[in-house]
Amino acid sequence: MGPAVPRHFVEKGPAGSGSGPLYIITLFSYEWKRVHRVIQRLGEIMEKGEFLRIHVEGGGCSGFQYKFSIDSNKNEEDRVFEQGGVGVVVDQDSLEFVKGATVDFSQELIRSTFQVLKNPQADHGCSCGSSFSVKL
Repeated sequence: MGPAVPRHFVEKGPAGSGSGPLYIITLFSYEWKRVHRVIQRLGEIMEKGEFLRIHVEGGGCSGFQYKFSIDSNKNEEDRVFEQGGVGVVVDQDSLEFVKGATVDFSQELIRSTFQVLKNPQADHGCSCGSSFSVKL
């Protein structure tokens, strides 16, 4: 297995401070083909004008949990990131919890899901992968 190949979602539009693009979400894989499949899968499940929304809310066994949904509504405070023609949207409050996170798509016999594998804002997570505690 060779070195990992990161592919970043780049913020669409102004990056706030004007200091260049903001890389918030990374699709990370040891194979470009797998990253391509993630982007392709997003394209397959989303209609025109839809995007993957990542939201963080209180709950889960570690205090906070990730929520993924397909959405077509963008709020004024949402941040939009794009790669390969597909978009990911994160609201401003959730952004503080997922900044720099690595998002992957896992397909197993019992489920297929988007998940956060690496989150520099998290202290630790539970074994299910959807719940985490925040670094203080």
